Amino acid sequence: MRSTYQSVVDEVKNLNGIEEAIALAIEREKEARDFYLSKAAVMDRPKFKELYEYLANEEVKHLGYLERYRDKNELPVTSTEIPSGQSFTPEFDIGRTKGGEITLGDAGILVAALRHERKSEDFYSEVAKRVDDENLKNFFEMLASFERGHYELIDQLLEDITRFRMQT
Repeated sequence: MRSTYQSVVDEVKNLNGIEEAIALAIEREKEARDFYLSKAAVMDRPKFKELYEYLANEEVKHLGYLERYRDKNELPVTSTEIPSGQSFTPEFDIGRTKGGEITLGDAGILVAALRHERKSEDFYSEVAKRVDDENLKNFFEMLASFERGHYELIDQLLEDITRFRMQT
């Protein structure tokens, strides 16, 4: 059985140029946006709804960057630099939400989100390794770092959930 990372490496190796990489990235960002919006639509816990809406909006930003490059050959002027004292991602205190206990179903959605963010990070990192243009390399590294930030946010929430469940 191949690892998820190895399958991403193989997938990137088989791409025929940057246009194909961009097209695949756009498709994945749309899938992620739709996944997060569908979860936000059915959440009765406000913090989970807020989390999935936040992640959907992040995917929309990434989609815009990719489409701008595809359509106009323009790379975004943005940075992953974090002003001192600010968090890269918002705080979500879901372990203390109102409306009952956090379910395994909630955690399952977070695990699916976690896997998506990791696969996206790996994809962008692999594409960055394979492009010669320094600006494109920086662009894909930036996207990978955004996905890493989402991964870390979700991972922290899962840790908080399991710690909260163990204490009750």
